[in-house]
Amino acid sequence: MDSAKNIKITAIAASHGANSFYLYFLTPIIPIIAKEFNLNYVEVGIIAALYAFANGIFQFPISFLGDYLGRWRTVLTVSLLVQSIPVFLLGFSPTYGVFLVFVFISGLGCSAYHPPAIVLITRERPDRRGFIMAIFAGGSDVGSTLTPVIVGWVTVYFSSWRMAAHLALIPGVIMAIIVWRLFDDIQRDDRPIKQAARATLSALIRNKSLMLLVSLSSLRITGFRGLMTFLPLLLAQNFGFDTQSVGWAISSYFIVGTVMTIIVGRWSDKGSKTLFILVLTLLCGVALASISMVTTTVGVICAIVAVSALLSPVPILVLSMGTELVEERQRASAIGLVYAINAGASTLSPLIGGLVAEAVSLRFSFLFFAALFGISSVIAFILHGMSKNLNPSAPEGAT
Repeated sequence: MDSAKNIKITAIAASHGANSFYLYFLTPIIPIIAKEFNLNYVEVGIIAALYAFANGIFQFPISFLGDYLGRWRTVLTVSLLVQSIPVFLLGFSPTYGVFLVFVFISGLGCSAYHPPAIVLITRERPDRRGFIMAIFAGGSDVGSTLTPVIVGWVTVYFSSWRMAAHLALIPGVIMAIIVWRLFDDIQRDDRPIKQAARATLSALIRNKSLMLLVSLSSLRITGFRGLMTFLPLLLAQNFGFDTQSVGWAISSYFIVGTVMTIIVGRWSDKGSKTLFILVLTLLCGVALASISMVTTTVGVICAIVAVSALLSPVPILVLSMGTELVEERQRASAIGLVYAINAGASTLSPLIGGLVAEAVSLRFSFLFFAALFGISSVIAFILHGMSKNLNPSAPEGAT
């Protein structure tokens, strides 16, 4: 790869790290925020649910419009700014209600990120899409790993989560400037917008394998969203973790996940992706259920490591399969559809998890999340049975 392409690929991967930074910014400081605003489990769940709702509501329309208008650079730049500025404003929130408004706006910014980012990075080397997507995922993993530690450290250093929110403006603004300078918008679709929209949506919905994959992915993200919402509370309340310890625990989750994603990604190239997804989701459900049962610090850490090792590789496998199931000109819209449905489904997870925690116990809510992975494994089994008849789209340049 030449240096110009390397720089562009690195920039998008780094922007993915910034996106993950805003996605997980609240995770290590949720216990502090819950205490300051005197929140119960349901109200904590509403924070994550509202972000997920905002992240999903415009995902597909934005991805289609970006596809149709060719304004991927513009969409990605605006996405990074609209994620970062509301997080900065979180530090000024006087009440829980105002806090939720800023959370919602930041979620809207996140909704516009993945489709343009994936289109821009894969355009640089369409002949090595798998490798490029691994780099893209690596950028996210770096952001996910560093965020809990950085946010936890800054919060402790300044004795204020609000100061951490103010400083969080920096990475988003920097990456927005870099993306704007490195990339250009592309030529728009010449078809009438209604015709293009109908053709794209119809083709995606009729793709049975894609719809199964979307269903599986939505259940996976729903369980993951619940885990990231309530795991910090479990560690703080049941195991006595302080803010920095929670941050290190979450960072350890992502470190293990990064390593396993690389390993499984290499293995999956030599085998069936659907079989890997089936085995990983089934075992992940078991590992999640174990979190509700462990009583020692060592036990909960082992359970977290197991969940990370089994769950983290699944998104890359799902995305890799998804890009093979559609035509190139529909790929970005397909990505937007996947993320839109994922976000919509995950909106319910923190709410239901919070209700379960209030009605029964915080530990019991992890059994609910485990059940979602049980359902995912059933879908994976069906998809694996269909995999022999799948007709992946031809790579660019194929004749």
